[in-house]
Amino acid sequence: MPMTMQANLVTTGREKRLEGNVFEVSLDGYMLFILDHPVPVQKKENSSPVGKAVIKEVTWKEDTTHLVYELIDLHSVN
Repeated sequence: MPMTMQANLVTTGREKRLEGNVFEVSLDGYMLFILDHPVPVQKKENSSPVGKAVIKEVTWKEDTTHLVYELIDLHSVN
């Protein structure tokens, strides 16, 4: 099972709001993230960070990583 360690969260526009500032996103492949610590959030791999998030939950299933995270800082509304 190949796995990559991630220091930032790249959403590629797949995020869905659950409530307030809490979002979920499913990413291809198995990825390991730091929980309960702020990480930069990017829309695309080589783009500037749009904010910071704290990852609350990581679930791996069928070659997919599912995250629940709280957006704690937003640099821009776009």
